[in-house]
Amino acid sequence: MAVSFGKANYAKTVQRLIERIYNHSPLKDSIYEQAVLWFAAKPQEDAQAAALEQQLYLFENNHSGARGKAGTARNLKEAESQSQEFNNQIEEAKFQRYSELEAICYDVLQLCQSDTFVDTNQQTAKMLGTIQLMSPTKGRHVAKTNQKVRHLYKALLSLRLLDRLVMDGLIDHPYIMECYQASKELPYADNAIHHPYRDNIHVTVLMAAILQDIGRCHPSCQLLLKGPEGNFDEFRELEADERNTFLQDSYTEAFNYVQHALSKGRYRGRARDERDRFVRDEEQKRELLLLLLKQAARPQEGIGNVLRIPQIYTSMVLSTKQSYNYEDLPKAALALDKSAELGKISKNSVAGFLRIVGMFPQGYGLPYIPKDSDGNDMDRYEYAIVAGLYPSNFRQPFCRIVTYSLTYQASARACVLSIENNLYFAPARKKLEVIPEERLLDILRKLVYDFQERMASPLIPKFWHPYDYFLHTKNQNLWNKAIVISN
Repeated sequence: MAVSFGKANYAKTVQRLIERIYNHSPLKDSIYEQAVLWFAAKPQEDAQAAALEQQLYLFENNHSGARGKAGTARNLKEAESQSQEFNNQIEEAKFQRYSELEAICYDVLQLCQSDTFVDTNQQTAKMLGTIQLMSPTKGRHVAKTNQKVRHLYKALLSLRLLDRLVMDGLIDHPYIMECYQASKELPYADNAIHHPYRDNIHVTVLMAAILQDIGRCHPSCQLLLKGPEGNFDEFRELEADERNTFLQDSYTEAFNYVQHALSKGRYRGRARDERDRFVRDEEQKRELLLLLLKQAARPQEGIGNVLRIPQIYTSMVLSTKQSYNYEDLPKAALALDKSAELGKISKNSVAGFLRIVGMFPQGYGLPYIPKDSDGNDMDRYEYAIVAGLYPSNFRQPFCRIVTYSLTYQASARACVLSIENNLYFAPARKKLEVIPEERLLDILRKLVYDFQERMASPLIPKFWHPYDYFLHTKNQNLWNKAIVISN
């Protein structure tokens, strides 16, 4: 039987969503590619608008004699027509950009939302885990891949954090709470029914998270990142003054993009009351979008934490820095906790976020010591992958077991990894120090995919790289129903 490599249908769907947000393609049709084009064309567009406006002004204020009036009237009419056509083109382009962004948000919601809290978290874990597992964790392409996938990853986390803060009574924004209360008895998954929390709040939060870094597409930011000739490493560490300039320009231009490159939604029905509600909602959504972007820079205890905390976490889990080290991914949660203790970000909001993600990111590879039928530790370790949000204990992730008796298999078992048997922690590794080296080498030979990695791997590993395992399409459903065993 031939082994299938690549992406199964679900992984392909997630990949396509990622590419619709951020990509490098001849079509230039992703959100971020379109932003690059818009920023580059904006000066010429402004110049053309000014020229048309000046032309209109001259014809409107032409006080020539009677013989010239007929010609002036024709010129004025033509100038008005040109101006109207130009404005229509601009508005249509703004609407098309908005519509594509909105469509992406609804497609994200279709994959990560359900009518129940449990199913929603499982579907979100599946998306987050798939993004992580599709991304290489070593080699030359880590930074470029992480730059590409991090916008969707962060957006998913922003959604879940928003819901957590609303449920914990930590959000007091009147429009968010109005929509939340109005939606409590409505089915979420039915797109034919207007669902205020989904359509007005979730969509807006997704938009804000996706657009948060859109200002980096501005030429001034691209110049800082890539240099005058475009040959600088954009992932290098910037000097302090360069970084401050970059952050300020990116922040300012993100606002500029929202205000001038995107329109609001258009009402297509005929009911007056429904139209009035729609227009009001579009205004409120735009205000919320701008507020989220503004407060994310200095969130304190405000709503900006919905973007800021996932942004910090994602920047570590999907890092683009040269110092990226897969082993350090669990430290992202610990770093957030430390920042909250120091008062740099909201302690309550961070607590809510860590309750969702736990210590170990979705898709992280963990080795562990299995137990026998009598509950005793065995003389080997096996491989598991983190595959569930809301762990009952911060340091004890819900995992799918991917090796059994030192043999890889399509995941059919799950467990909650105890601290005592999770090799990421020193006490568990110490248990295996009594195992003969020859036995540990035999385990390593059976579990590690390629010889070079085997030579570089410690005999008692803290983690493992599941990327190669996930390349097999049969291994890409880690979130189906499974037998949960004790560990």
